[in-house]
Amino acid sequence: MVSREKNAARGMSLASAFALVSVLATAFIPVHAASRSGKTIPKTLRVEVRWGQERNRESYRAGLERSIVETLSASRCFAAVQIGGTADLWLDVQVNVLETEEEYATSESMFPGQPVEPTLLAARATVDLDYWLLPEGRESPEIHKNHLFREFAREPQGPTDLTEQRVFREILADASRWVARDLCEGREAMIRKVDKALAVAPARSPEQAPEPTGP
Repeated sequence: MVSREKNAARGMSLASAFALVSVLATAFIPVHAASRSGKTIPKTLRVEVRWGQERNRESYRAGLERSIVETLSASRCFAAVQIGGTADLWLDVQVNVLETEEEYATSESMFPGQPVEPTLLAARATVDLDYWLLPEGRESPEIHKNHLFREFAREPQGPTDLTEQRVFREILADASRWVARDLCEGREAMIRKVDKALAVAPARSPEQAPEPTGP
C-alpha cells in the first residue's frame, strides 16, 4: 500500500531552500550581445510568473520565475532579461500546477520485522503552465503562446538524500529549458514576429493597467 502526502500540507524544507528567491524579486540580469546559437533578439524581456486558479507556496512561484530568467539569460536570446520594471517585451507565465508529492510504503505493505517508520519510495514533481509573449505596455495580441506539462519521479539515492528537494530543482530547471528552447530556437522568425508586433501595436495609455492574458 502506498500513501501520498502533498507538500502543501506538510514540511517547510523546500520553502527554506527557496527563501532567498524573494529577495531577488527585482533582479535585473543583462546578457552579452553575442549569442551562443544564432542572433540575439534585440529587445529586453520582463518575466512574470503568476498562479492560475490553483495556488501553492510563494517560494515555488518565485523559484520558477528566477529559474526561467536565469535560463533565458544564459541562452543569450534576448538583449536583457529581468524581473520587475519595464521592458520591450513581457513573458506572462501562468502556473496551473506546481507541486511535489512523496510516496511512502506503509506498515501494511511491509514484511514482519521491518521498521515501523514509513519508507520513502519516490518523490514526484509536476508542473503545468501556459505562457504568452507580448509587447510590454501595448495593445496587441500575443506574439507567441504555448502550454507545457512535465512530471518527474525520483527514488531516494540514500538515507541522506533530500529526494523531494532534488526532484523539485530538476522540474524547475527542465521547465525553464523547455520555455527557453521554445522562445529561442527559431530566432530569425521570432525577431520578425517581434518587430511586426511592436510596429503595429499602439501604446497603452498610462492609466490603463495591463490585464492577465490567461483564462
